[in-house]
Amino acid sequence: METIFVIIMIILFFLLMAFVFSTALLTPLIGKKNFLFVIGLGFVVGLIGGAFFIAPVYDDLPDMARGIYMSTTDQQETITLNISTDSDVNKAIADVKNIPGVQSVESGEITVKTTGISSAWKSNLESRIPSANTNITSATVVSSDTLMVQIKPGSDPTEVIKKLKSWLLLISGINIKYSIVQVKVVVDASQVDSVVKQLPQGEVVVTEINGPVEKEIQTLKSTIPAKNNVILFCGFLGVLVGLAGMFIDTIISGFKGLKNRLRKKKVN
Repeated sequence: METIFVIIMIILFFLLMAFVFSTALLTPLIGKKNFLFVIGLGFVVGLIGGAFFIAPVYDDLPDMARGIYMSTTDQQETITLNISTDSDVNKAIADVKNIPGVQSVESGEITVKTTGISSAWKSNLESRIPSANTNITSATVVSSDTLMVQIKPGSDPTEVIKKLKSWLLLISGINIKYSIVQVKVVVDASQVDSVVKQLPQGEVVVTEINGPVEKEIQTLKSTIPAKNNVILFCGFLGVLVGLAGMFIDTIISGFKGLKNRLRKKKVN
């Protein structure tokens, strides 16, 4: 949300509070009905202002905080991408490396979807797959149709999958349906938003962003109250503003009396 829009929303909320205050000023203290009217008006107007003006700003609070954290830190964040091996993985990685703010790009785990893997083949495949390609460090059979393959840093994922596909079909008759490479991109925290916007569209999918800034945001999300509670608080704030308007003369007289007593004590 734009800063100017946030300011406008907050100003509009304060204008509603000013309306409640001025209405209370015009309400003479002659009976219980006026008192209840001011309380009801303040609560309803406060709820409306909270729902329409404060809640939208509140929803964007984590994003605003993220922007502040990013602009004031020199630490790094890690963006996790998924790239299909059906696309040109090497080109996509090269494109990502050329984005300003990117420190390093490293391909790692590959999720491989296959035809059925029998229980008899499970342990056999896990121990033998590394021999299919020297760039494969290990493999795990996650389910009857899914393999998780770990490869050496700097390896060509597309080439690894090609060789693994031929090897699997030859050895076990199991075919690879598709595979996805997980790529870790280390970037300057202040450049995360810019890097995400410049990622090759349609070629990569952002699955996760991790780092000190994201930890701060998660901590913030866990500590701030629920949005409904904030709206309810705005309702009670409207009540307090209304009461302040009704009893403004009494409040001012009280402050003046306190000020005079303090002066007298200083003189004595």
